[in-house]
Amino acid sequence: MRPSSPVKTNILMLALLMLAIHPAVISAQKPGNWPQWRGLNRDGVSTETGMAKRWPKSGPSVAWNVDTVGVGYSSIAVHGGRIFTQGDLNGVEYIIALSEQDGSVLWAVQPAPVKQQLDQRIVEEMQRVDRNADGVIDELEALSRFGWDFNKFDQPAQAGADGPAIAQARTQHLFSGLDKNADRYLAYEEAGGLLRDHFARIDTRDPQADTEQLAKSRAQALLTRLDKDGDGSISREEARRSAVERPFGRADQRDPKTKQSDRRLTRDEIETYLAKSEAGKDGRITPSELADYYQKHAFGRPGKLTAEGLRGFYGGYRNGQGDGPRGTPTIDQDRLYAEGGNGDLSCLDVATGKTIWHVNLSRQLSGGRPGWGFCESPLIEGEMLIVTPGGKQGTIAALNKFTGELIWRSDAVTEGAHYSSPVAANIGGVRQIVQFARGSCFGITVDDGSLLWQYSGANNGTANCATPIVYNDHVFASSAYGSGGGLAKITSQGGKQQAEEVYFEKRMANHHGGIVRLGDHMYGFGSGGLICMDYMSGKIVWRARSVGKGSLLVADDMLYLLGERYDVALAEATPQEYRETGRFKIKSYGRPSWAHPVVTGGRLYIRNQQSLTAYDISGP
Repeated sequence: MRPSSPVKTNILMLALLMLAIHPAVISAQKPGNWPQWRGLNRDGVSTETGMAKRWPKSGPSVAWNVDTVGVGYSSIAVHGGRIFTQGDLNGVEYIIALSEQDGSVLWAVQPAPVKQQLDQRIVEEMQRVDRNADGVIDELEALSRFGWDFNKFDQPAQAGADGPAIAQARTQHLFSGLDKNADRYLAYEEAGGLLRDHFARIDTRDPQADTEQLAKSRAQALLTRLDKDGDGSISREEARRSAVERPFGRADQRDPKTKQSDRRLTRDEIETYLAKSEAGKDGRITPSELADYYQKHAFGRPGKLTAEGLRGFYGGYRNGQGDGPRGTPTIDQDRLYAEGGNGDLSCLDVATGKTIWHVNLSRQLSGGRPGWGFCESPLIEGEMLIVTPGGKQGTIAALNKFTGELIWRSDAVTEGAHYSSPVAANIGGVRQIVQFARGSCFGITVDDGSLLWQYSGANNGTANCATPIVYNDHVFASSAYGSGGGLAKITSQGGKQQAEEVYFEKRMANHHGGIVRLGDHMYGFGSGGLICMDYMSGKIVWRARSVGKGSLLVADDMLYLLGERYDVALAEATPQEYRETGRFKIKSYGRPSWAHPVVTGGRLYIRNQQSLTAYDISGP
């Protein structure tokens, strides 16, 4: 055997040295395992170890970033080399699977029954609204049926289209249909019913106008035209379909003594309102004002709804606080379970996205969709799927996870659903489901949903969001909106359980970002920022501004903190003090960053509206 040459020996030694320094060169990324909401045990604690304890100034390196997950607040589940989430793509709610390796989309589907229902609705709406049956809903038809919001789903013209020319064409079309007296102005009586709040926004302020005189003349003209009974004021009935109908309550001044309004508008009240809120506006829309508004707020959109645009209008959950789904998928071996914003509960095949079964929480289970949509992440308990439709038939429903058939309802608890996700736990030797609904935090048996105990100290009537923390036969529940956090001790007497409040701390008012327990202490965002609290006593050990208000998890004795205003921080999970070891900022998409972060497989995942980013946080 010939000896190796000096050159080859040096190359081999260099390669071995590089591998020793950078083991990632030969080791593939370890697979992630975060199969449901808040991780393996639904407690926000990751089992990951060996990760970097400090970040560089710019933050950890980005493994990949994609903008293909649609808008929404759903977090992610990671299992079997895949990432699962939900998102609104062009107005349609999808369940999405991506490659853990590079974020590429493996499949994106609507559950089959949901798609069929949407297809049928589109056909019926086109027949109802498209009066000339040309296959396109024109602007007047769209405004009459859907209001200005149809513009969100009006498909933009092709790249390079002449935006100003499109705006002029839309202006001409609207004027030809609405300017009945052909005076080249649109009065509120002509266009206000279709444009509603946008009418006053399109009517721009004239900087040269005498605002007081203009308000006075407009007030007199309105009084002359609307005061049908001649009593010198405008009643609510007389104001209907006029420029003062929508702002009636703001213009109607209260009596300083009685604090009551008389529900009539005098000329002085109208004049005062116009001078303050519509100063310099003449109450009419010119063609140039309308064209300018189109260019600013609907640039390049032709003002027509196709069947595809209509699909986007109806295809997902809509909310003023942000469109799109909220719940995180749950993975159980080869099946995925997901709950959409409108209550569409679906079981899909993990490999293909094929629908296995589907149930709507409102239609099939008589549930009531809460004000900000169904936000729950389904819970697997044995062969059951636990969900929270809410309502008189029972707040909680247990379904057969293989077929979707109903097993039981919690008929002794009939509160409305809120925004928390349930957990399963053993308390006092009894296996039970713990959930935080509209009126209480409660425990029910897994066998038949019988009520075990209830605790109402932490509930508010607005939004109860945080998943309860169960430990040592105690349950901690927390909410914001003037409430706080309370610990309930669950005891057994005469074969029955009951909840007794141990303490209540208003400062631990957790809005939506969740709380994690590590050892004897809890960490969560409350009043004034991040709080570390002794679980059993309620003693606040420290408070820190940190990233403001947000969500968090624990991994490898470190806190991963995501602020709703786009700050991300790394800090030690210690009751000694707040010690931050890294911080960076993520991009704003105009909505708060509310989807909870995930740490698994040596990566930190942050979902922010349509964007999902994987950061490499593996240690040296």
